[in-house]
Amino acid sequence: MSKVLEIYKEGYNCAESIVKTINEEKKLNIPVSVASPFGAGMTVGSTCGAISGALVVLGAVKGRETSKEQNNSKSLAKEVMSKIAEKYGTFECKELKKQGVSCNEIIEYAYKVVEEYVK
Repeated sequence: MSKVLEIYKEGYNCAESIVKTINEEKKLNIPVSVASPFGAGMTVGSTCGAISGALVVLGAVKGRETSKEQNNSKSLAKEVMSKIAEKYGTFECKELKKQGVSCNEIIEYAYKVVEEYVK
């Protein structure tokens, strides 16, 4: 079982699992709590929590600290979202489940995609 799924099985939600795994593997300290509201499609089946968690990580690692800096994370987020859309055709938790996409599958995929950007 992959590390991100081990963490998910511990009781973290999909978004938290991605943040916690990236923290452990990359020796980062992104607050896991920032991902807490995003699990289960923002708790209402909306945008998938695994995808939101991936973007939280991306912003923490590649985002800007001041308004004077260029926001380079936007183009990277677009790439992440494009890869997910290409594979699944949707970002919505409810729609992914209707398609038979398991939480485990989308967590692993979103983690794999974002992990490429935080090396």
